[in-house]
Amino acid sequence: MPHGAPGSRPTRRAALAALLALAATLVTDMPAAQPRAPIIAVLIHGTESAQRPRVDDLRAGLLELGYREGRDYRLEVRFTGNSTERLPELARELVRAKPAVAVAAPVISAQALQRESRTLPIVMATGAGAQRFGLIESLARPGGNVTGINSQGDELTAKLFELLQQLAPQARRVVALSSGLGAVEGDIRRSARATAKREGLTLIEALAESAEQLPQLAERCRLERCEALVVLLDPNLASLRTELAGLAATLRIPAVYPSSLFVEAGGLIGYGADLRQLYRRAATFVDRILKGAKPGELAIEQPTTFELVVNLGTAKTLGIKVPQELLLRADRVIE
Repeated sequence: MPHGAPGSRPTRRAALAALLALAATLVTDMPAAQPRAPIIAVLIHGTESAQRPRVDDLRAGLLELGYREGRDYRLEVRFTGNSTERLPELARELVRAKPAVAVAAPVISAQALQRESRTLPIVMATGAGAQRFGLIESLARPGGNVTGINSQGDELTAKLFELLQQLAPQARRVVALSSGLGAVEGDIRRSARATAKREGLTLIEALAESAEQLPQLAERCRLERCEALVVLLDPNLASLRTELAGLAATLRIPAVYPSSLFVEAGGLIGYGADLRQLYRRAATFVDRILKGAKPGELAIEQPTTFELVVNLGTAKTLGIKVPQELLLRADRVIE
């Protein structure tokens, strides 16, 4: 038909209308695009091999609340490898990922994240000293962008020495070990000194940041005739559990630790909050924040129970008889 002939324009309009109708049908039949699952950033100071199970505890807590990874959230996890120098870099990297909420442990990790963002909601999974370092205004009303759990480990130093006295009353020369890098190092050291003085102990103060420094510590203990070891609450030493249990075994001295995880790694006796439960509990803070709660209005929680765990196999290896009173009080006894 010649261009412009009668009937050509209506035909083209009909064809165009048919194409538009078809396109509308196809678009309607296509599944709606799903919104991307929110990112939960996780920053943990420690080695991945030692701390990866804690991320699994967080996942378990989220699953109990109905969250499925990949469907309801995505994780971006970073470990420092026990290097505090990496904290600023990793915190910046996580903030750039634009997470909906971040989980941090211990307090120095939360501090690193807060320095990068005053708006990102941050949940502490464990740690001590948040108020002292200005991350929160108070336990009841944090007031800023940080909330979560205060593990109270800094308040248990005297208890560790008390357990040592019950376990090995003859031990008078006691080495107190930390890395010197913890947020509450000063408080813990003061408590250790006061307790040692009160109990009439000779306190040998030692520092170690890495496994490579432990042989030097072993030599010092031999020279100074150490009779027992108290491992103080410390973010670096948490990733050296197996090595520290091995150190005590090599020196053949009783040792007390600030967590049951050390005992599971071969240590003799440990006392502290159950870290597995703390990370699971942190999931409830994540849940509330994702549902719209403001971190500054969520009161800091503290553990209400602490577990005492004894490793009888280690006691036998060291030739130590654990008092029946301690065994009866123990929440768990590892044979």
